[in-house]
Amino acid sequence: MSGSVRTVILWSTLVTVICVGRNPIAAASPPTQVPNSSPSVVNQGFVALTQPVKVKIAYGETVLPAGMKLPVVSSDATSVRVKYLGELQTIPIRAARFEGSAADRPDTGPSETAPTVPTKPPAIPSTTPDAQPQVSLQPGYDSRMQGGDISMRELQSLLSPHCCGDLNGAGAKIYNGATYLMDAEQAATILNLPRSAPSRVPVATSGFPKNSVYYIGYDGAFEGHFNRLYLVTDTANKVVAIQLVDEHPKGRWKSAAALAAATWSTYNFINTRMRASDTARVQALSKRQGNIIVIDTQVYQRVRTRVGRTNVDRYEEQEDAKLFIPTPFARIILHCAQMGYPRRDSPNKGLED
Repeated sequence: MSGSVRTVILWSTLVTVICVGRNPIAAASPPTQVPNSSPSVVNQGFVALTQPVKVKIAYGETVLPAGMKLPVVSSDATSVRVKYLGELQTIPIRAARFEGSAADRPDTGPSETAPTVPTKPPAIPSTTPDAQPQVSLQPGYDSRMQGGDISMRELQSLLSPHCCGDLNGAGAKIYNGATYLMDAEQAATILNLPRSAPSRVPVATSGFPKNSVYYIGYDGAFEGHFNRLYLVTDTANKVVAIQLVDEHPKGRWKSAAALAAATWSTYNFINTRMRASDTARVQALSKRQGNIIVIDTQVYQRVRTRVGRTNVDRYEEQEDAKLFIPTPFARIILHCAQMGYPRRDSPNKGLED
């Protein structure tokens, strides 16, 4: 009788191991419970993402880039729960690498953006040597990214009407004295940004040069209502774009009729944020200012009220972003977007006017 019991236990253990080992990385289903396992283990450390992970946020979705470090709340055999933007997110355990405890880290504040990226990763100039500085990109920068067709199409639609001129253009003024291909530390000084050493985060939006573009985020007050500024840099830590973001706009409303043509999806190209439901509307406009292309995007959330027997929909603004891209770098983005559409008649097919 004892031999039969041992046989049943062995088979049960084997089945459990097989089930856990075959759990896919991208699975979004709730974590599987392992028989006789202990409850979720509470960790006091961090995880570093080993691959991009798409998560839902308050008014859409975003992609957390590989390398981002997030504080751990708990974990089990298949998933780890982390804090991002003040909310709990569940990450497949195969997409995360556990790091040291919070006690070992002096920078364990409320911020969730602290990925491990080399300050100046190995770079290969994208053009032949010249007296002027050149943008530095990794080999294979224009190879196709996984997914992201919508963002690529929208970038192309917004940039292509305004993109002309040569690919050089070092020194073009981007924003308040910061220029194209200026060293990021010098740009931070000119813009009076905090002197702390924030980490660089990879830009995961398809259409941007692959594995070659990063952003550095700063808190502050810009143009009266923007509360975040992002320096976007190449592999040599030279500025290639700047984005302003108002994460908490107040009292800005629009009617459903005013947003009838707001059919865009991406409302923040640097942080890779997209609307996730039909209750949100995204408005996007682009214009040319000298050698700079400015992309303005806003996301609105529907608020439905009852007036008599009729439902009245209004839309409250939830985020406002303003992206400054020099025309030479816009040309590179358009090239990357075009390379991202193999075996297609035209990458412009289906774009909004």
